[in-house]
Amino acid sequence: MTTDLATPPPHHKSGWFLALGILYVVAGAIAVLSPLVVTLASVFFFGAVLFIAGVAGLVHSFWTRGWERFAVQLLAGVLASIMGFLLMADCAQGAAVITLILASYFLVGGMFRLGFALSHPGMLHRGALVFSGLVTLLLGILIIVHWPSSGLWVIGTFIGIDLIIYGFSFIALYNSKD
Repeated sequence: MTTDLATPPPHHKSGWFLALGILYVVAGAIAVLSPLVVTLASVFFFGAVLFIAGVAGLVHSFWTRGWERFAVQLLAGVLASIMGFLLMADCAQGAAVITLILASYFLVGGMFRLGFALSHPGMLHRGALVFSGLVTLLLGILIIVHWPSSGLWVIGTFIGIDLIIYGFSFIALYNSKD
């Protein structure tokens, strides 16, 4: 069975899409207006998930003690548990580290996009890739220039922006013509 991605889902006029879109936009606006709270809550949540996964890995490693990869499982569980605990214990420092990793990702990703686009002069939509690479590179530079203080607002702001854009996509789907 194939699906046509150009056709809206059959119930997109039910009001649910509009309500969900508005909810996402409001939640995103709240996140953008209070990025510190969202950043710290996100880091704490990530730390809790990592800690729980680490403890589960430790339990698993002892249940399979005779397994030849016991030491690897044990080490992975210990590392995940420690990292999760550290993130929960100091969310601000955790956010700074995660933000630094995110900035590095943007810097490298932007350079690769630009390099690829510039090395393929005949590529279709090359300008869009150049623009995407420049924006991504600029985001990385802005985060690095303001680091470590950017660690307190970047994650929450990005989550908020994502929620707003996602919400508008639901609103647009609701308003689309059949």
